[in-house]
Amino acid sequence: MDSGFRFASILTSVVLAGVSALTLARANSSGGQQICDGRYALCSSAACSIDAKDPQHATCRCEGPLDGLNIGDSTCQSRAATLTSTFSVWDLTRTAKKAAKHSLACTGEDAGVWAFCLDAPCAVHADGSVTCHCTMSEASDYYTFTDACPADAKARHAACGRVWSAALQAELLSGYSQLWSFYADIPKLEYCPVR
Repeated sequence: MDSGFRFASILTSVVLAGVSALTLARANSSGGQQICDGRYALCSSAACSIDAKDPQHATCRCEGPLDGLNIGDSTCQSRAATLTSTFSVWDLTRTAKKAAKHSLACTGEDAGVWAFCLDAPCAVHADGSVTCHCTMSEASDYYTFTDACPADAKARHAACGRVWSAALQAELLSGYSQLWSFYADIPKLEYCPVR
């Protein structure tokens, strides 16, 4: 087992020590999105390629498989059976192995087409990489995550010119706020400065 994956599992266990199965069951009984504690793929900072044979979909290179709290529209049972792309606070978490990522807003003239990966089916390849089959969205303002914020407006425009797995700001905030109560010290959601 990869040491980074073990570290992530241990970190998740420590942070979520107070989360019980009953708490998760209550969170999932109100309808809408479900919070699960299990295996998932994370595409919130994934670069994508539009499928030449099916331009309504894209293949995105995602992180995972990860293990821990994650939120999506699919059921916990279906996620246990098939690796699925969901949302978590993994990108926002700083560890000894990685820095926390910032949310990059691609808005206005920088807004383009993007991929929506929530609940997308994913595959683990022989080399350990993960790809997910995501649905393309029309050009609109969107938010993704990045390792390094663009240095200026030109760099931001170039970064937003690529196809990313992303979400609307309301979707991002919804997922984040629903996970909030499960963490004693949830990582802060930080945005790249607009320069």
